[in-house]
Amino acid sequence: MNHYLAAAIAIPAVLLSSPANGQTSVEEGRAMVQEARVEIIRSELRLTEEEAAAFWPLHAAYSAETADVMDRYTAMIAEYVQRYDNGDLSDEYAIELMSRFFAIKRELLDVKTRFLPKFKEVVPPLKVARFYHLENKIDADIDAQLAIAVPLIESE
Repeated sequence: MNHYLAAAIAIPAVLLSSPANGQTSVEEGRAMVQEARVEIIRSELRLTEEEAAAFWPLHAAYSAETADVMDRYTAMIAEYVQRYDNGDLSDEYAIELMSRFFAIKRELLDVKTRFLPKFKEVVPPLKVARFYHLENKIDADIDAQLAIAVPLIESE
């Protein structure tokens, strides 16, 4: 199931792209990652026609909410990389960065938790568990790629 790595590899490239590429490249990268994510879920979840008819509209709502949260995460990381490159890091910024990071992670978990009973209403629990497992695998790969691509904050 390594084909989900395509989604993971695109994120750091989008985040670390030069400002000359502009907002369009970020939007294209996000769309590419979302398309890859949907393709992976579609191929790996193995929904019946009836399940798919109920699942995909709900998934669209879920994706919209998670995308809003991930847009803030992307912006936070891009800002951090820019400030890192400019040598513009401070204790105050570190406190703000940690606060924003944990707030975003909590909000993402809240969205996932809130959608869990909704998914269980339209898809059998084993398939819901598989869906969240796929989501977690994709997210873990993205996080691993970001860990490699994003420079580690320096301390004295």
